[in-house]
Amino acid sequence: MNTGYLNTLPALANKYNVDLQEGEKVVFTAKLSTFGTEKDYRLGADDSKFTLTNRRIIADNGYGVWSVDILDDVVSCTKIKSMLIFTYFQVMLNKTVVFDDGSLSLTGFNFYFKKSDTAKFESIMNSL
Repeated sequence: MNTGYLNTLPALANKYNVDLQEGEKVVFTAKLSTFGTEKDYRLGADDSKFTLTNRRIIADNGYGVWSVDILDDVVSCTKIKSMLIFTYFQVMLNKTVVFDDGSLSLTGFNFYFKKSDTAKFESIMNSL
């Protein structure tokens, strides 16, 4: 992935108050329709918040925060159109993440954006 592209994007307001690291900036934010694991085990609903920085993908479901490093953890991001009316982005990881006190795990996320944010996110991902 050409993560250097993210550094060229303008910094946006950190409207979801993500804890930023040194040199990190917010480049995209959105309220999600829902998000889940790569197998669609639901992790969050319409009150979930999504932040893309120049280094990380961060999803907040109101109970916990999921954060993955784009360069070190993400192996792919694919736009998927299901047979129904849904379009989502599947972000696959290079490792298994264990959660819920070790009872569940995931190797990727499915992010369902609201229609107005889908094109914006897709444009950024196509440039990586």
